[in-house]
Amino acid sequence: MTRENNQADWWSTADVNELTGLLAGRMRSRLWQHTEPGELAAWVFDPPEPASLLSAPALLDGHWRDGLDERQQLSWALAGWVLRTAVPEVRATAGTHWLLSHVREAGLRRLRLTVGPVAFLRLNEHGDEVRLRLALAPLHAALQAGALSDEEWEDRGIALPEDTTRTYEEEKILVRCPDVETTLWLLKQSPVMVAARMLAARLSTMGFPFHEDYRPEVAARAWVAAEDLLTREVTAPAAGRGPLGFDRPYRASAVAAALPTQRSFDADAYRAGVSEHDRLCRAVIDHLEKGGTQVGTGLHAVPVDLAWRTDNGRQVIAEVKSVLDGNEIEQLRLGLGQILEYRHRLAALNVPVTAVLVVSRLPDPIWRGICADSRVTLVAMDCPSWPVEMAAVAAAAQ
Repeated sequence: MTRENNQADWWSTADVNELTGLLAGRMRSRLWQHTEPGELAAWVFDPPEPASLLSAPALLDGHWRDGLDERQQLSWALAGWVLRTAVPEVRATAGTHWLLSHVREAGLRRLRLTVGPVAFLRLNEHGDEVRLRLALAPLHAALQAGALSDEEWEDRGIALPEDTTRTYEEEKILVRCPDVETTLWLLKQSPVMVAARMLAARLSTMGFPFHEDYRPEVAARAWVAAEDLLTREVTAPAAGRGPLGFDRPYRASAVAAALPTQRSFDADAYRAGVSEHDRLCRAVIDHLEKGGTQVGTGLHAVPVDLAWRTDNGRQVIAEVKSVLDGNEIEQLRLGLGQILEYRHRLAALNVPVTAVLVVSRLPDPIWRGICADSRVTLVAMDCPSWPVEMAAVAAAAQ
C-alpha cells in the first residue's frame, strides 16, 4: 500500500485504486450482481457502519437471548457485529458468499463465520478465545505510519499464530485474541477494520462451496444480538451536534486505470457511471458553496453521498445517482431505497433530516410523485430549473 496523498495518515486514494483494479480482475464472480469493484473498494476504506437491523436475513423465532448466559450473549453479539460490519453486501449474499455456523468442535460450542472458502472468524461461545483473519497490507501500512502499536497488541494478549490455511489470498494473517472484549477493542481501530473488510471483500469474490450448510436462523440470531452490543457500545449523537453537518469532505470514487475486458463487464459503462456520479456531486457542491453552505459526505457514519446544513441548522442529506441509457429505472429504484434507508437509520439516532434524491435526468415524470409520497425531493440535473429546486429544498427544511 502506498502513502502518497494521504487520507488518514496511513492510506491513500492510490490504495483504493489498487484494490479496485484487483477486484475488477475477478469479474466472473457473482458478487458483481450486487455491487461494483470501485464501490466495494471505497466501502473497504469508508468509516465502518453495520448493516441495518431491518435487513436481517430471516425473522427470529423467539428471543435471541434464550438459553444463553452473559458471556455467550456477548459472543453472539460480536459474531453478529463482525458479520454486519465487515462482510460486503451482507444481506444480499447470505448463504451464497458467507455463512455463520454454530458448531461443536473439540468439545466446545463455537461460532464460525465463513466468507468465501475460508473461516474468517471463529470464537468459543463462552468468549474465552477469538480467532480472526485479516488482510496484511493495511496493518503493515498502519504500523509503518505509527497508527497501530504491536507492543500494545502484545500487552493485551493478542497473538499471531501460524496460519496453515492455504487460499489464493496469501497476504493475510491469523490473529488470536484472549476474549471478546479484546477483539472489540482491536476491531474498533480503523486499520484493523479496513484489514477485515479488505480480506472479506477479496474472499467474497471467490468460490463458496457451503450453500447447503447455511442456516438463516443462526445468522438472524447473531444479527439481532449485535443490536444490543451496538446499543451498549455506541452513544447516539444528539440532533444537530457538530459544526459542519457531515462527517468528512467529499472525494470522488477511484477507478483503476486498467479494467478487465470480459464480456460480462462493460468497462466503458462503468467508467461513465463513476464519472457522471462525480460530476453530479461536484455540481451540487459548487452550487451550494457559492451560497456559503459547506457540503461533505457521510453523516454519523451513515454513508450518504452528500450532507449539509441549511442556514438555520436543519440537516439535509442527498443520494446521487447517475442515470444513463439502459439503467434508468434500476437507478431510480436503488436511489430511492437508499435515501429512505439512510433517513430511517439517522432517525434512529435522533437525527431528523430532509431527504433529496439527485439524478442525471428524469425519464418518467411519475417518479416525482413516487418520491413525494415518501417525503423525498427529486432533483433532476438536466432540468434548467434544478437550482430553483435546490433552493426549495432549503426552504422546506426551514
